[in-house]
Amino acid sequence: MQAANPVPLAAQSQNRRWPAIVVVLLLVLCQSWSAARAQSSVGLVTAIDGEAELVRNGHTSKVTMAMPVEIKDKLVTGPEGHLTVTFGDNSRLVVGASTTIVINDGVIGASSSISRVGLLGGRLRSIVNLGLRATSGGFEVRTPNAVMGVRGTEFEVAYIVGTPCPGFPNCLRYTDVGVYKGRVEVSNPLNPKAAPVLATQGYETTVPCEEPPATPSPLGMSEMLSPAYR
Repeated sequence: MQAANPVPLAAQSQNRRWPAIVVVLLLVLCQSWSAARAQSSVGLVTAIDGEAELVRNGHTSKVTMAMPVEIKDKLVTGPEGHLTVTFGDNSRLVVGASTTIVINDGVIGASSSISRVGLLGGRLRSIVNLGLRATSGGFEVRTPNAVMGVRGTEFEVAYIVGTPCPGFPNCLRYTDVGVYKGRVEVSNPLNPKAAPVLATQGYETTVPCEEPPATPSPLGMSEMLSPAYR
């Protein structure tokens, strides 16, 4: 019987190199993908408690720690869910339970920042780094019936649907704004003729339905943290 021809050593060595080459190529692709995601992201999820979902380009995924957040992303928290998104300028969005927000606009890259966020329901606390806002522009929170132009550093917005607004029993959708630091200008885009109000540190205002923003009054923390605002 004729013995099988042995495989040349050069061929054996070449065959062994193929798996290593594949691994290297995969690592390069992963690094390129991560770099592309970093360049397109505007912030990162830096805290998550309970359930939350991210909706991007019609696809829904579970929110996890260090998940990149991009412009046009929608974040939805569950009844016990809370999360924090941190941006390159150290500004933060703290999203409360049963809340939906949309990252409308911002600056991407290493020195990323958020410039406009939509609050569709629930409660959102914003901590804005004013020290870097001179170069990255202003910051704005929008609800369906209110616009908050930030002149301050820390404030909370709640958009409530289905609960009568205090003082306006026939109004079942309204926005509450509480200012902890700095100043926030509040207006109602549904009533463009109404003058905006300026809420300063320690004060809050309410925007009922199509009505003008109320005159700011001292901040009532217990009311803003009640179950009606969740």
